[in-house]
Amino acid sequence: MSYILNMTICKNKTKGFFYTLTVLLFVSCGNKQETIQNEQFFLTEETLPHKVTLGFSTNDSIRALSDDIVMQLLQNLKNYEGVNPNIQTILPDNWGVEYKLTAMSPDFDIWIIANMGSPVYKMLATITTSETPVVIQAIPIAYTTAIEKVNYMESEQWEALIKEDYKIIVTKTYEKLYSLTDTAPNKESIYVQKEDVYYIENNGKITYEIPPSFHVDYRAIILFADTAAIGNVLDEEWLWNCVSIQEKAEQEGILFAAATTHFDKLSLFDYHGEEIDIIDISTYLNKHSRGYLVVKKGIQPLFIPYVSAEECLQKAFPYFGLTYEPRQNQEEDLSINP
Repeated sequence: MSYILNMTICKNKTKGFFYTLTVLLFVSCGNKQETIQNEQFFLTEETLPHKVTLGFSTNDSIRALSDDIVMQLLQNLKNYEGVNPNIQTILPDNWGVEYKLTAMSPDFDIWIIANMGSPVYKMLATITTSETPVVIQAIPIAYTTAIEKVNYMESEQWEALIKEDYKIIVTKTYEKLYSLTDTAPNKESIYVQKEDVYYIENNGKITYEIPPSFHVDYRAIILFADTAAIGNVLDEEWLWNCVSIQEKAEQEGILFAAATTHFDKLSLFDYHGEEIDIIDISTYLNKHSRGYLVVKKGIQPLFIPYVSAEECLQKAFPYFGLTYEPRQNQEEDLSINP
């Protein structure tokens, strides 16, 4: 049995991206065992919050799903809402359930489903607890793939976090890196990270939170510090760095932000006070309690460890294609040309 997912990107950005699902079903003639539809799985249960990523799974840890359940899962993708994958792949033939999450209702279970063998996809599905299980709704929450060509390599990875309130956050990262030997123009590396948010309702339905749309190109320097970390105090040096960087950045039309909270949903504002983007920098906090992020929309951010404002600007300006003139040189010019 083979299933092919044909994904078409809808250009209407205000409504997001949608899947167009074409399921091609091939049934071979011959003897075939009939799958028991009302088999009750004994599944391990994971508590919340829970993170779902792609890792190695053996067939022994997955209970195979019936053809009927698989068809219901794929049919659910017709109504899937969220960011489309940048790299399209063919869906595997065989699927199984790995485990379930803490139930929010006796009327349905929450299953984590993966393709059999080396996992490429994982889905979250709400399933009725009736004698014959029925899929209420299902969404893809984890995905990984990579393609290597002669002059570039691209990869895509999705992972999900399910919180205690049954909020599902799917982080989708796409990266395209060109070979250092590729001298063709306009071959900048691409790094895009987007986030889809869903909620499991009391009736088992999964609702999608439509994100705000931003279509403004920008450049920004972000100075961040996790003030919850022990000994991480915002001192005079921190304040001086903020003032110095913002002053120099503003001269070049570069935005500046100082972040101490809400790292997973950090709002960026232009110089008119208008919100132009919401980004997630929380992954950097896993290793660094403070530092700088140099950001250009659509390009992989540059991380700079916490240093003086002068050192930060010396590293940040070349990222934007600018030449930074050290403050000492500026002062010398002023003294020569009063």
